[in-house]
Amino acid sequence: MSKIFGFNRSVNNIFDSSITNLYTFIEKSRWEGYDPYDGLNSKFTSMISKDSKWLRLFIIHFNKDLPINLRGILRIKKGIHIKGIALFTSAFLKLYKSTNNIKFLKKAHSCLDIIKTKTLKGIYSNHCWVGAYFKYQSIGDITTPKIPSIICTVKCASAFLEDYEMRGADESLEIARSAADFVVENLYVNSDDKVFFKYGPEDELDSHVYNASTHGVALLCNISKYIEDNKILEIAKKVMDYVISKQKSNGAWYYSETNGKEKMQIDFHQGFILDDLYDLIKYMKPSDDRYMKALLKGAEFYKNEQFLPDGRAKWRWPRVYPIDIHNQAQGIITFSKLSEVKPEYLDFAKTIARWTIENMQDETGYFYYQKWPFFTNKIPYMRWSQAWMMLALSSLLEKCENS
Repeated sequence: MSKIFGFNRSVNNIFDSSITNLYTFIEKSRWEGYDPYDGLNSKFTSMISKDSKWLRLFIIHFNKDLPINLRGILRIKKGIHIKGIALFTSAFLKLYKSTNNIKFLKKAHSCLDIIKTKTLKGIYSNHCWVGAYFKYQSIGDITTPKIPSIICTVKCASAFLEDYEMRGADESLEIARSAADFVVENLYVNSDDKVFFKYGPEDELDSHVYNASTHGVALLCNISKYIEDNKILEIAKKVMDYVISKQKSNGAWYYSETNGKEKMQIDFHQGFILDDLYDLIKYMKPSDDRYMKALLKGAEFYKNEQFLPDGRAKWRWPRVYPIDIHNQAQGIITFSKLSEVKPEYLDFAKTIARWTIENMQDETGYFYYQKWPFFTNKIPYMRWSQAWMMLALSSLLEKCENS
């Protein structure tokens, strides 16, 4: 067995070796790396595109989709993505629980220290975070590293909450509670039969991203274990009820809704919603069985329609290619988690992990970005690939240890 991790004999050597090699790569990188969407993180690319939204979009997506890394030539800088740091924190806390190796607890605390320095409390009344360290141009607006998102805020708050669960640090609970207050006070919308959490505080009221809402629900449900507050539980239930009402008859959720029109994008966000719905069921223990029915129907669609039997995830259902590492990682996370509902899902999580390791992990330890039929994009993105796979493998190994 690995001298670094020392898992028990129920853990397959391929998973132990994989996470050991990934950990070594991350250690050498010191958390820094490129991101698929970092095309504007350069004085050069910002200068040549400053007056054109369409040129900014071209630069971002040209770099994201090109399998050759031109970032050095374009002077695009590496950076530390706070959402990635939050994912690493959760992974290291899981590894500490699985191995009792104090080095992982220390690594987690180092990550939490980084997250603390990046809070936007002061601009806002409560703790909140934005993940990206670069500007990003969407079809609508250009975002900056000063506008928090619900996704990054929840991931950071969840890391602090996991730390509190580990060692009872009051400061970590206070930070997580403050983040939950930010979600409720700045992002909650309840009007015109729509009940949801906005992605960011400056978003319009006519736009709703389903997994953003369920992430907020999961945070409120998780924090309710330690802070009795009927108001946040009522809000969590109302928001999840609205999201469940948007589930399709086949079990899928689309990505978002704008002015009553839905965007049909079915990918790893399905896994996000399932994880969050499971947390609501686990911590709220609702008597109404429609939550479990929605979870089971959504999980069956996720497994049978979004994955191939060998463990490959489809890019965006029903399209197969490219095989994307984020889809692979989320499948491992979700089916590991849902093995508490259906034990056979743990075997499928192992199937996904095994295929991913054998086909998308470099000999130096890092995971590739995307795999196509005739070529592979091997750019080692830190947040999109390494952080998610670190969390995925640590989640799987934690379940293996306890099974």
